[in-house]
Amino acid sequence: METNNTPVKVISFCPSADGELNRWVMSHYGLNFVEKRHAPPFFFLIRKIYSANSLVLCRVGDKTLDSVRTIIDHFEALADTEKKLIPGSLAKDMDTVWQRYNHDLGGAVVTWAYSNLLPHKDIMIRPLSLNSPWHERFFVKHFYSIPKNLIWKVQKLSKYAADEAFKEIQTIFSEVDGLLADGRKYLYGEQMTLADLAFVVSGAPLVLPAGYGGDQYEQGPIPTFEQFPKELQEIISNMRQTPAGKFILRVYAEDRYPA
Repeated sequence: METNNTPVKVISFCPSADGELNRWVMSHYGLNFVEKRHAPPFFFLIRKIYSANSLVLCRVGDKTLDSVRTIIDHFEALADTEKKLIPGSLAKDMDTVWQRYNHDLGGAVVTWAYSNLLPHKDIMIRPLSLNSPWHERFFVKHFYSIPKNLIWKVQKLSKYAADEAFKEIQTIFSEVDGLLADGRKYLYGEQMTLADLAFVVSGAPLVLPAGYGGDQYEQGPIPTFEQFPKELQEIISNMRQTPAGKFILRVYAEDRYPA
């Protein structure tokens, strides 16, 4: 992919899966990018200015890309053949699994994670505000109820919603277990595709892979296993033992930060 020396400018909501997916695909495509992370409610105000519904925005020259899929499609068209994530022969399949992994699984994980974790202020201050400007970190720390209640209301969270979301998560993990049963390296064979990235990023909060968040050596915008409540630690331990869970851990370990 030919690019000039001007970095791609990215604005993101710190812990969002779309933000993490965008970091990964930017690195995969070999792009020079600068990311500015924002905490709630500040990111949502920025998003409103751009009339966008996404949790990541990208500025390329004078063009604004207002969703992670729009970003992927833009740079996929410019990518060298060996870097393409959407092989032409699999374009229709990629659209289908994008809906299943990014939307269905991603939405279920958001509901499950936030419903269970937002009541724990001490756990969630860091994920919601990591690497955001100092005044946003101060706001989240001292006025936590505002971002908490905003997310709770917008996402329509509840214990019942979390339980239903976990059923959907288990169903999709089981579907991926079935795909991996023949020993394939990736979901569509021997080459990593958009399907793999969409699944492993959306499913990451269920198994907590090292390196989530764009830093290979530091804890990213996701709580550690020890920080999770005990009842959720058991769930995470069980999900790590599934073929799909092991797949997420392996892909992160082998492909998120290639040597």
